[in-house]
Amino acid sequence: MKKRLLARGSLAPLKKIGFITPSSNAALEPLTYMMVDSLSDLVSVHFSRLPVRTLTLDERDVGQFQIDKMLEAAAELKDAEVDAILWNGTSGGWTGRGMDTDRELCRRITEATGVPASTSSLAQAEVFALYGISRYGLAVPYVEGPTRKMLQTYADEGYEGVSHAAMGEYVNTKVGATPFEQIRALLRAADSPQAQCLMVGCTNWPAAPLLDEMEAKLGKPIFDSIAVTLWKALQMVGVDHPIHGWGALLRRHPAIAALDGLLADLREATTAHRTTIRMDIPCMNIDADDVYAESVAPGVPPLKLDSSLNQRSLGTVQWLERHQDVLVQDDCVNAEIPPPQALMNVYGVKAQMLAPLVWRKQVVAWISVHHIGAARKWASEEIQALRKTALAARQVLEGAGWVDASASMES
Repeated sequence: MKKRLLARGSLAPLKKIGFITPSSNAALEPLTYMMVDSLSDLVSVHFSRLPVRTLTLDERDVGQFQIDKMLEAAAELKDAEVDAILWNGTSGGWTGRGMDTDRELCRRITEATGVPASTSSLAQAEVFALYGISRYGLAVPYVEGPTRKMLQTYADEGYEGVSHAAMGEYVNTKVGATPFEQIRALLRAADSPQAQCLMVGCTNWPAAPLLDEMEAKLGKPIFDSIAVTLWKALQMVGVDHPIHGWGALLRRHPAIAALDGLLADLREATTAHRTTIRMDIPCMNIDADDVYAESVAPGVPPLKLDSSLNQRSLGTVQWLERHQDVLVQDDCVNAEIPPPQALMNVYGVKAQMLAPLVWRKQVVAWISVHHIGAARKWASEEIQALRKTALAARQVLEGAGWVDASASMES
């Protein structure tokens, strides 16, 4: 990250995002810094604080969120010449004032500063619309009053909370210190078969590190307020890089969606249990140790959750780099080039195929096809399906501008 930043010559080219946040928030800033780590040569984040300590419907607590105080915090961010200002808080959802209060806040901020503005609550409604969500499960740390108001606020916008779970806490510093296992339990409790997704309604509740894990377990997207606000902020400043490890929303990108579709078709064509693509795409800050696109059969654990191996050091990947051709392994246990033990012992892979994508004589990506449980003979038509998928994946990367479309790229 540091090398990429130094290559920019100064901090001047970075897009600057300004967040107004409750003064007692302790989770928002460290989690946001972690999420933008891979983008540290593209964006910087800056915070202005608004006095907030407790979260109830008491007149004193609701009064903490006066627009005039918000405007003062926004003026401080304007001094840093930020490119966008967002209220990184969910008060528009739970105070009972409704989304129109947030819309008015944005109008006033932009009028006073000349800077585009948004809020966590408005961003959440935008995400619901983007995904076609009409029914959601709500998970919050709040006491009953704010929880009920949040359900009503989103109902007024056309989104039905079909299930919910609340922790019952009103002291914001305690919210930020919630144990991860307690958050996991509340997410499970908030889910229901009718819910198309889960919504985490708080920007001081540290659910973001659990998003990938819990999305895989529950089989649906989870829209966390901190991640949602960052997603909106990146849109506002024109940064469209997918971010790995923080849930489906931040990983969302047309190229990733296209690759997911190709991998799903390939898995079906090969009757495999898992298909993945790993990529080294420096211009998008994508590293091969992470799996951005994948298709798995029901009950098969995704590799998106595991970035523990140095992929370039593996014997199979080094074979791809030397030969730049498809590697077919009918029996991983007895393969001449052994796959990593973790792939076989932890994930149960007994047969696999790998196809490299080569750009300027370098392997920049590779597709893996995994069969679990027993060795198998890969048929010629299955190998051909892999080759065709590699060609189509190359076209996706070229079309997205992630590699030089004019350069020769052979697989």
